[in-house]
Order: sequence, then structure tokens, then C-alpha cells
Amino acid sequence: MNTQFKLIFTTCKDEPEARALAKALVEKKLAACVNIIPNISSIYMWEGEIAEATETKLLIKTKLDKMNDVFLTIKELHSYEVPEIQVVEVSTGNLAYFNWMDEVLN
Repeated sequence: MNTQFKLIFTTCKDEPEARALAKALVEKKLAACVNIIPNISSIYMWEGEIAEATETKLLIKTKLDKMNDVFLTIKELHSYEVPEIQVVEVSTGNLAYFNWMDEVLN
């Protein structure tokens, strides 16, 4: 089964920022659901140096036709200069869940 559904990942500096972003996405009907995973450890290269941070990960469940608006909302509300935005194609899953997402996002 091929689907139009997408899973978008982003990280936030802390849980309050993540919650505000998640609520905005759901309120605007850009995401059917956003999972918030607090206290992840990240090690990354930034401005030529290895950096470490404790961040909060968001798993954003949306549809193809909402994806660009999700990107714009993340960039608008995010505190990072270069926020992570990665999209995972959803190839199959629970049809009842997809039907629920369709209802919520229309």
C-alpha cells in the first residue's frame, strides 16, 4: 500500500518549545498527532566544533499536501538558526489510523 502520509522529525531546544510547536501544528490542522520525546542526547558538528545538547524530539504525523506548511511553521516558531526537518515516507500501516488522520487533517 502506498500512502500520502508522512512522518516528519525535528528537534527542539527544550520541552516547552516542543510543546508549543506541537500544539501549533495540531491546532492549524497541519499534523494529526505529534509525539514528544524529551531528553534526547545529541552530538553534532556546529560551526566547525563538536557540540552536545539535550534536546526534545518531535515525531510529526501529517500528509503530503500539508508538508510545506509544516516546514514553514517549524521555521517560523523554532529557535534554532537551522532546525532539523527530515521526512520519512510512510509506505504502509494501519488503514484505520490513516482514515483517522484523513478525518483530522481535512
